[in-house]
Amino acid sequence: MLTISSGDSCCVICPELGGSIASWSVNGQNMLRRANEATIAAGDPLQLSSFPLVPYSNRIGFAAFEWKGRTIGLEPNFLPEPHAIHGVGWKRPWQIEAHEQSRCTLRLDHAADAHWPWPFTATQTIALSDNGLTLSLSATNLAKETAPMAFGHHPYFDQSGASLSFAATHVYMSDADFLPEQAIRPDGQFDFSTCGTVAGRDVDHCYAGWSGQARIKWEDRPYLLDIEADMPCAVVYIPDGGAAFCFEPVPHINNALNRPEEQPAMASLSPGAQFSGTIKMQAKRVTAA
Repeated sequence: MLTISSGDSCCVICPELGGSIASWSVNGQNMLRRANEATIAAGDPLQLSSFPLVPYSNRIGFAAFEWKGRTIGLEPNFLPEPHAIHGVGWKRPWQIEAHEQSRCTLRLDHAADAHWPWPFTATQTIALSDNGLTLSLSATNLAKETAPMAFGHHPYFDQSGASLSFAATHVYMSDADFLPEQAIRPDGQFDFSTCGTVAGRDVDHCYAGWSGQARIKWEDRPYLLDIEADMPCAVVYIPDGGAAFCFEPVPHINNALNRPEEQPAMASLSPGAQFSGTIKMQAKRVTAA
């Protein structure tokens, strides 16, 4: 594990566990769900604080899609689901490219395999300021042909006492296979346009037309969290009765490769081209009303 710090801000990173973050706190307050020794020892990124989504976000329906006139089949990686999910980065060890006091850079070199047929290299730089965490993400297509590519992140937050607010133009309703179908205007439990309590909702949906800004507040905690990203979509996962929830800035809709006519689509990179994105999280002291 690696530790980086800046002032009151401290972050622990697990390069070998999918290049994941295990904790981030500001002045003693956990801004992300904190992994404990047992969850780290279990080696499951789904129990950590945040993990990378590369080269795609969320699900590719039934682990197959059409690309340039041929069918691409992938190895399902989240059994018993029949889909491919979250890319390959969260399942692989990352290499430490640089490690300084307040930042580190991790690199993943992917060779074509059954889980993704195009080679690429990806880097994520995790950098701290006194009250903030910035994720700088990039991925380069190393294939000799044009290939799809994306890079997001999957942060978890404590659900107890949390409220979430963000604006989006529409949300995709999901079918029985957890794949998107109809896009609607956010309403009811899916509406977070005002600061809405997280607990009691049952949400696992992709939002498009996201403004790129979100805020999380917790009852009786001194810091709130502002999230900013140059990505047009966000996946929200709130398991009813769960201890944590997710707000995931991502660059394309769920199952985008099987819905190529819909926007925001997954990027298509020519050989040697690069995808890049940035996610910023800033802790701010709650001021009295």
